[in-house]
Amino acid sequence: MAGFSGFDPVIRRFGGIASRRELLDAGWSETDLWFALSYGNLSRIRRGWFAASDLSDDARRAWRAGGPLACVSALLHHGLLDAAPSDDALGLHICLPSDGHLPASDGSLPTDEQPSLVVHWSTTDRRSGTRRAVTPAVALRQARACSNGTRARVAEVPLVRVRRVSADGRRPGE
Repeated sequence: MAGFSGFDPVIRRFGGIASRRELLDAGWSETDLWFALSYGNLSRIRRGWFAASDLSDDARRAWRAGGPLACVSALLHHGLLDAAPSDDALGLHICLPSDGHLPASDGSLPTDEQPSLVVHWSTTDRRSGTRRAVTPAVALRQARACSNGTRARVAEVPLVRVRRVSADGRRPGE
């Protein structure tokens, strides 16, 4: 392979998040991965998964917790919801398959830095977008349902105001 500088372009082809198997299939060896991790040329999100250097912190935390950004977190990621100081109170919304599970905590974040996690359980929704986030249309549907008490795992989520978005995620007039 082209050395350690070649990891980012390959990982970006997978949407900014790549599995160990995908990197091995791209031509690196287990030894290459070990050295790249040891020297800081590769960023591990969780066991068996690696991130491009430009992956957002929210997408990193979401994938570390088990899946892509969902609901209001995905809307923020896609730029369809204006960021507000109260966003932290909404928690980090992720999407996991219906038969999925949350990975065991690896202690990579101190407890006071872990955002409250809101899980949207849907296999179809999880497959709707990229490894970074569900599609804007799915995120909008989740956000509309989330404040009405779906399977999201929080006691109360504030209502959110979202700009009008077409089914393909574009704002009117784009």
